[in-house]
Amino acid sequence: MKRHRDESVPFSAVFGLPAEVGLRTAADALDLSLTTAYKRARRGDFPCPLRKAGRTYVVRMPDLMRVLRIQDVRVHHDDFEAGVRFAGGETDT
Repeated sequence: MKRHRDESVPFSAVFGLPAEVGLRTAADALDLSLTTAYKRARRGDFPCPLRKAGRTYVVRMPDLMRVLRIQDVRVHHDDFEAGVRFAGGETDT
């Protein structure tokens, strides 16, 4: 039995989301003030894992999406192309 190559990509890749975001962006997404975000980061109780990049905190996009309950589902090319056609007003007849 021959295995087929997975022809899907993560939702985040389809929309060109960055691999990581800064603390300000994560705080905005989580509806936290920047002051509260920094306090929680220093205390170690920020809602998702952080890492230091130099003097700044960064959050991996999959971790932020998980906390926001956004699934990074895999999208198949055929489904993506059908969605583009549908958004453009085309109908399957």
